[in-house]
Amino acid sequence: MSSFSSSLAKKPPDVTKSRKVKTEHLLKVDDHDFTMRPAFGGPAIPVGVDVQVESLDSISEVDMDFTMTLYLRHYWKDERLSFTSSTNKSMTFDGRLVKKIWVPDVFFVHSKRSFIHDTTTDNIMLRVFPDGHVLYSLRVTVTAACNMDFSRFPLDSQTCSLELESYAYTDEDLMLYWKSGDESLSTDDRISLSQFLIQKFHTTSRLAFYSSTGWYNRLYINFTLRRHIFFFLLQTYFPATLMVMLSWVSFWIDRRAVPARVSLGITTVLTMSTIITGVNASMPRVSYIKAVDIYLWVSFVFVFLSVLEYAAVNYLSTVQDRRERKMRERARSQVC
Repeated sequence: MSSFSSSLAKKPPDVTKSRKVKTEHLLKVDDHDFTMRPAFGGPAIPVGVDVQVESLDSISEVDMDFTMTLYLRHYWKDERLSFTSSTNKSMTFDGRLVKKIWVPDVFFVHSKRSFIHDTTTDNIMLRVFPDGHVLYSLRVTVTAACNMDFSRFPLDSQTCSLELESYAYTDEDLMLYWKSGDESLSTDDRISLSQFLIQKFHTTSRLAFYSSTGWYNRLYINFTLRRHIFFFLLQTYFPATLMVMLSWVSFWIDRRAVPARVSLGITTVLTMSTIITGVNASMPRVSYIKAVDIYLWVSFVFVFLSVLEYAAVNYLSTVQDRRERKMRERARSQVC
């Protein structure tokens, strides 16, 4: 009982119960102009970035984009937010304080859609340290463009990148960099896709130039995807191969069985057309030939040639029967 009472006596007081202490007063938010960046007029402020990829939600070949959910964290120092603390502990806030202070204006280049999660509240965290260091973290889902090359489809590998950049501040005002190099990017081992095998994630950075505004620091999250072939073996290659083999069955059917051979030939041709249409429906309308197109169109040619073979056989048989009939009539007239 005495130890319990002593632990209560050592417990620090709850500052939230004091009416005199407010966040704005403690961080001196009202005493500074936070519309300007830290150290305005001086050297560029370094802003470190690290990312934790939570999930890779989808890859769309038709729209040539991908959707990713990630935790985006920024690190910088703003001496205007420094405060005195006897315990040297940081203070953590939610998204309500973000609107009152300066934060980096990082955006996703080539993004189509993006949003910050807001269930049950805005997924934003702000942590301020006594010396003015700031950690700003948010949970974002972004859909970004990815230039894909389908010339080897479905034996292809795709490399996509998510690009981060400051919207307003050039490299003279804001220096954006990966906080810990390649270790700044962490992923969940359970991330998987139905059609792709994720080979590797890695980070790069470089400068981007705009003719009207100048140079900007740009960060890249690169990842490589290799497509699983087994799905296309079952849905495309095996059916196409079976249709070609089925068209060969007509070679063993009697040439006088016209309905059987014609129906078999037309059925295989229409089935191959359906397979080709189904494959192209799930792909963008590219102007070059894909690997699967070569296989399917060669198979279609084989099936179509089997139909032409019967037409040629039927025509030659008709010509031969007509010639034999004339010979028999001529021999009969000579006998008479």
